[in-house]
Amino acid sequence: MSPLSPESGPTMFPSVIALLGFGLWLSQWIRAQEGTLPSPTLQADPGPLIPLKKSVTLRCQGFPGADRYRLRKEGSAQYRDVSTTGREAEFPIPSVVPNTTGSYYCLYKSQSNWSQPSEPLRLVMTDWYDKPSLSALPGPEVFLGNNVILRCRSQQWFEYYVLHKEGEAEYMQNEGKWCHADFHLSQVTAADEGSYRCYSFHMDTLSEWSAPSDPLELRIRAATDDPQLHVSSKPLSSANSTADAVAQNYTVGNLIRLGLAGLVLIILGILLVEAWYSQSGALRNAQKSLPKQPSQATERGKV
Repeated sequence: MSPLSPESGPTMFPSVIALLGFGLWLSQWIRAQEGTLPSPTLQADPGPLIPLKKSVTLRCQGFPGADRYRLRKEGSAQYRDVSTTGREAEFPIPSVVPNTTGSYYCLYKSQSNWSQPSEPLRLVMTDWYDKPSLSALPGPEVFLGNNVILRCRSQQWFEYYVLHKEGEAEYMQNEGKWCHADFHLSQVTAADEGSYRCYSFHMDTLSEWSAPSDPLELRIRAATDDPQLHVSSKPLSSANSTADAVAQNYTVGNLIRLGLAGLVLIILGILLVEAWYSQSGALRNAQKSLPKQPSQATERGKV
């Protein structure tokens, strides 16, 4: 007999209701296990980069109605619960050591439902290796729109280097080449100005970094800060115009003086030529006025 025939309806209807109820309950249970509430946020105070054996507090912030918070570390089955009626729970870590580093996330529970997990927070321990050095190529002063290279150099070889700007949560990571790594900042803007530090670490200790380098102050200058560009781009003031006028008058005066000197030389030349011609004429006239001397042949004839 078909289960959909009229005769089977009265006996099968309670079973269908029971199956539908069980399916709805199972769906709700699965959703409760997966997390139906909004995700909380997880932050580290004073920050996610903590020196060796220093303390840090992880704060999980949920929503009204939360009565329990849970902190988990990725890769570990252990967790920590805090019962509270507030919107935030604190998870202090009194001393950061290698086994406390790694990625953490938190959840909160309201009534019988757990929330979605928060975004993972990576807790890093610093001061595990000696500090590297940080330098800027070609220099720490960069003109707006130009490129600069921040080079992090260590005394030994590391697989990875990290560049961090003070006041920002994000950081740049780069693979090491020999004992250094270069971080290229292209077409810098005013937002790139600030204090930078770098770290180094090995591949098998991703959350155990070196001590931070000494800070490097990167300064971004506008193109008009260049003295040569500044003079050419700035409009001439009245003082500059006066100076230019004086210089121009001085040049004209020099040209007049040179012209007069040339004219004097020409006049002197003419006078010298006239004197030379006058002297030459006087000598010729003097020679013509002298008596002629008898020749030797005439003198012999007379004897």
